[in-house]
Amino acid sequence: MIKEIFIIGIGGQGALTLGEILSITANLNGYSTTLYPFYGSQMRGGMAGCIVKIDTDGNEITNPTISEPDDFLVLDYKYFDDYKRFVSKKSKIYNLDKINDKNINILLLKKYISETRLFSNEDIKKAIKEKFKKEIVYTKKIEIYDGV
Repeated sequence: MIKEIFIIGIGGQGALTLGEILSITANLNGYSTTLYPFYGSQMRGGMAGCIVKIDTDGNEITNPTISEPDDFLVLDYKYFDDYKRFVSKKSKIYNLDKINDKNINILLLKKYISETRLFSNEDIKKAIKEKFKKEIVYTKKIEIYDGV
């Protein structure tokens, strides 16, 4: 089965990180995956998003583009209008209305996983540890030397 996921948000919300976590989770489960990020020229506040394609049968994915995504994960509707043309009858839209939280991407990921059961919570936790292991090691070093 091929799962096509379109993630859209504003730079700084973690749309690309959310896509990376989904891709890492797919890889850790032996699935083939592609991640196609896109973003505007602004560092923060501009459009940011990505397309994640997962083949749960492990077949090679030769084209990262999608025409009719299965799911949209919308962190902010500001730029969603630009991509509405990709919504089809089979598309499902996931969002967290009126939540202003610095971890909105992880909260949306939790909602998405609980509703789709694409992965387990444990799978996601492993992927998050894998994604941030370098940053965690670096942070620990800072903490060790901080009081010196």
